[in-house]
Amino acid sequence: MKLINLNAECGVFYEPLMEFIKKHSADTEIFCFQEVFNNPKIVSPILKNPRLNLFSEIQEILADFNSFHVPADQGYFGGLAIFINKSFTVNKIENFILFEELNIIDDEKDKNYFAMGRNLQKLEFNHDGKIFTILNFHGMWIVEGKRDTKMRILQSEKVRKIFDKSKGAKILCGDLNIERDTESMAILDKGNRNLIKEYDINSTRSSFAEKSDVVDYIVVSPKVEVIDFKILQNEVSDHLPLFLEFN
Repeated sequence: MKLINLNAECGVFYEPLMEFIKKHSADTEIFCFQEVFNNPKIVSPILKNPRLNLFSEIQEILADFNSFHVPADQGYFGGLAIFINKSFTVNKIENFILFEELNIIDDEKDKNYFAMGRNLQKLEFNHDGKIFTILNFHGMWIVEGKRDTKMRILQSEKVRKIFDKSKGAKILCGDLNIERDTESMAILDKGNRNLIKEYDINSTRSSFAEKSDVVDYIVVSPKVEVIDFKILQNEVSDHLPLFLEFN
């Protein structure tokens, strides 16, 4: 099986993004996206030319896929989306809000935390008699940077708890907004394979980004057999796509 993870940056590079998805739809069974709008009621004013119906536009290309979307931050910065080929049996799809108390847009109160509740999207499916769970996540963005904070450590603890309670071979992917050598990342790494570290990836950013750093990750449990992992050099967002082939 093949999986691609990408922060789609709300589709601001729309044409190359859609061409990329169409090209890979023939041989990729699972797509996990962050920052995907689905007709939101509220949009961050700092976004430039976002595609407000990006989810339905991707659905048109991925017609042979079951699709699931959850709005994050009341839609402020888009949401999470998983597309999985219809040949797979989906057992369960869930959405977790990690910080319910923050899940209200308040520009003054939350100006240092473009985070709000932080959603985690979880999909469980069967393939060849084996259970897999995909956890699609977009971690909190904090003005001070991507180092440890009490909130970020607590966030990782909440994600890890959901990860550990999930069934089968587990894959956590997304734009985590965490540096590699932090306690926040170590919480997620422990007992698992952090493929960004294992493959010594130094950047998951495209040339459209303001700086080159690692913010996107794929972390897998021991039951996942990794066949191939790499960063795809396709400039379709300020992030680069992550590619995983696995059993």
